[in-house]
Amino acid sequence: MCLYQYDEGDLKMRIFLAEDNLGDVFLIEEALKRQSLVCDIDHYATAEDAINAAELCGNTGTPIPDLMMLDYNLPRGNGSDILAAAGHNPKLAAVPKVIVTSFLQADELSQALKLGASCLITKPVDFESFMRDVGAKIAELLREREDSKAIKS
Repeated sequence: MCLYQYDEGDLKMRIFLAEDNLGDVFLIEEALKRQSLVCDIDHYATAEDAINAAELCGNTGTPIPDLMMLDYNLPRGNGSDILAAAGHNPKLAAVPKVIVTSFLQADELSQALKLGASCLITKPVDFESFMRDVGAKIAELLREREDSKAIKS
């Protein structure tokens, strides 16, 4: 169980989510709820939209996310394209970046890790496993991010 339960006065965690499948967006939102996480999700359905957003993060009032979750296979590009764009934005350097996908070739994983992905989350095929496994990993990554932000404060 996640230790974060936010009061109204607390800041929400922010997730940058590049995912073209609305069913998976719903599952991620549900997994967050089951972990008692309250998050604002900035959702991008194409790699192109996510690349543009990654370039703007931290500029012109655009918030910096606490976690970037990237499906690897997206319309108009892939997760590595988004990781490359994020790598050019120094304001995203400390933000964990996670590839969330159903399947990834070994060379694609290697490239994603070289471009700054923290880890790979394989999407489980059944609902309960998705809720348990993906939700727990997101909670762990957000806890680590919150801890690292607290240390820097």
